[in-house]
This record gives sequence, C-alpha cells and structure tokens, in this order.
Amino acid sequence: MNILLTDTDSASAIILVEALREWGHETCTAGDMHGAWEILQRDDEPLIAILDCEAQGFEGLDTLRNIRASIKHRSVYLILLTARVEPSFLSEAIEAGANNYITRTTGHADLRICIETGRRLLELEQALHARSTRDALTGLYNRDAVMDHLKKEMVRCQRERTPLSIVFTDLDGLQEINDRKGHLVGDLVLQEVSRRLATALRSYDHLGRYGDDELVMILPKCNAAGALEVAERARVAVAAYPIQSEAGDFLTSITSVAATVNGNRELAPHALLRAAETAMYRTKEEGRNRVGLANAYCALV
Repeated sequence: MNILLTDTDSASAIILVEALREWGHETCTAGDMHGAWEILQRDDEPLIAILDCEAQGFEGLDTLRNIRASIKHRSVYLILLTARVEPSFLSEAIEAGANNYITRTTGHADLRICIETGRRLLELEQALHARSTRDALTGLYNRDAVMDHLKKEMVRCQRERTPLSIVFTDLDGLQEINDRKGHLVGDLVLQEVSRRLATALRSYDHLGRYGDDELVMILPKCNAAGALEVAERARVAVAAYPIQSEAGDFLTSITSVAATVNGNRELAPHALLRAAETAMYRTKEEGRNRVGLANAYCALV
C-alpha cells in the first residue's frame, strides 16, 4: 500500500516513514497541502493519506473538504494528523472528509491499527467496485463500465485535442458453438478470446464486453491507422491457434471495425458506437475473420 504523508515536523515525519516502511508500505511525501492535493489527483496510488492539520495551506478544515470533493472518483482513506482532540473538532473533521485521526503521541501499535483498518476498508471497496464494473463471465469491463470509460476518454480527447478510437469486435460463430456444443463450451471460447484480445492492447487501453458476443476496445490517443493495427493484431491473435476444450478443439475468429474521432470534434459516445455497429453489418456482408473501418462509411474524422 502506498501512503502519502504531509508533516511539518521533519523529525516526526522520519519516524513515521520508517515505521510505515517497516510494516511493508511504500511512502511518498508532500511539503504542503497543495502538494498533497496534486498527488491525490492522480488515478493511481496513494490510497492512504496522512494529512498534517498544521501543514502550510491547511486553513481550518476547508482544505480537507476540497481534497475530499476532488477525489470522489476514487477511494482514498484520509487520516488527519492533529493535536486537537476535542470532540467538536473531530466530529467536524469527519464531516469534512477525514476517515480517522492520529496525534503525534499516537503509539506505533495504534498507528498500525489505523493503517490496517484503512487498508482493509479500501480492499473491500475495490472488491465491491470490481463486482459492479466487471462482467462475471469474462472478467472484462461490463457494458455500463465500457460506456463510463468511453465518456471519460471522449472528454479527455476533446480537452487535449487528441484522437480517440474504438474497435468494435464480434466473435464469429459463437451462436453456432452454443447450439452444437452447448453454452459451457461457448463460454470457454468467449473467455479465451477475451484473454487473447487483451494481449493486443496497451496498458492504458480498455476492453469490455458490450453484448453477448460483442467486445469493445477503447484506444485513447490512437488514430484510425493505429486502431486498424490493433484490430489486425487482435484478429491474428484469436485465429492463430485452436481453442482447446473437452468437446474438442475450435478454430475461431473475430470480425472487427475501427472507428475514430478527432479531438477537435464533439461526438456523443453512442454516436461513435453506432457508427461502428453500422459499419460492422456492412463488413460482415463481405465475410468473417476480417477488419473494417467505420470511417469508410461514416464521416467521423
């Protein structure tokens, strides 16, 4: 667990950092509350922050409120380091967004309990979030999560004036496998195809299940040519070798369509998906196991 620390007392900070590292945690420090705020805006860790109530830029509890309001999109356990322990202040601090508090006289045992409580609560929240955003069969993002990621990436591409692409993918012949070999075999095929598709993506791309046999890749900062390369790489990965099952080995394939929008044009997420779906119908009229381009049919760029 990565823990952020702000502490105006350098000697106290050293002791805290040594204790946290001894317990197996990584640490990072911020010199003031503004620095802490900047670090907490990142989408990755830290997930626990110890905020010094006396740090520069900490005006009452307003800074705490602002930090909590700015990180609503992620779970962060905020521990207030304070010398004030009167119930009225601590109650206000909790209302402002603190999850817990410690003082400079808090012993290591109590500090470790505080950190461990935060860690377990965060892990529980992450597990619950995963259950609500992941497809139970494939482990990919579910449809709601796909739409959420697409909306966020479209806002980003418009703000940064960069291209955004999606690859809309249909698993060829899944219904035939379900009808001939049963849904358990069909499920296994879909799981393996999902795994192979993931190998074609970059670390910051998104992959989700959009429908029964439809998958969507979201490719930030990727133009049409790049999206076609990803789509072709994924097609080859799926068709490269048979999928093994108790009912026999299956050679399977996918048909994909890439669709791209430039950051200088506003477009609703459903419009980009609709363009890809429309192009998918036309692409599949030409056969299976191929890659198409939505922009050939829809003026998106």
